[in-house]
Amino acid sequence: MKICKMCCMEIPEKARKCPHCQTLQDRLSLVLYHPALAAMIVVLPITAVLIMFASMFDKGKDFELYKDQVIVTESQLALGDTKSGATIAVLGTIKNNSPVPWEKIQFHIEFFDAQGRRIDVGNELEYDFRLSAHESSSFKVSFRREFPETNYVKHAVRVAGAKDAGLRW
Repeated sequence: MKICKMCCMEIPEKARKCPHCQTLQDRLSLVLYHPALAAMIVVLPITAVLIMFASMFDKGKDFELYKDQVIVTESQLALGDTKSGATIAVLGTIKNNSPVPWEKIQFHIEFFDAQGRRIDVGNELEYDFRLSAHESSSFKVSFRREFPETNYVKHAVRVAGAKDAGLRW
């Protein structure tokens, strides 16, 4: 005879389960039939699925937190004419000093005359433009020109927005 580990009643030496309290006596059986193991078998896959869904719908890093680290290092104006009309393009270099790769970069460009008055504004969303972390790249943004070529003397370029390129969607 031996003593049950749960109820302390005397039970047969070879008993795997106590006839009084129904507790399993060997350690392997205790582990395999423990309710916590059954709960883990159910909870772990559900947790994995929830984490997967959360990562699918993650909005990524907020560009506003990194906007001072994504800068236009140099730019120049290029004026031209096409079949569809007069154009103005801004060519330049952009540098990403942040640890986040960005895509869908939106450029905001202001054009000024000789007196420094704003004469035109342009916003351009570059859909296929990707800027890796800690990298520089060239860019070109072009618009239809609405005023005479002589009015476009100065310009200012800034990055208005971008999307975290590390996301799935």
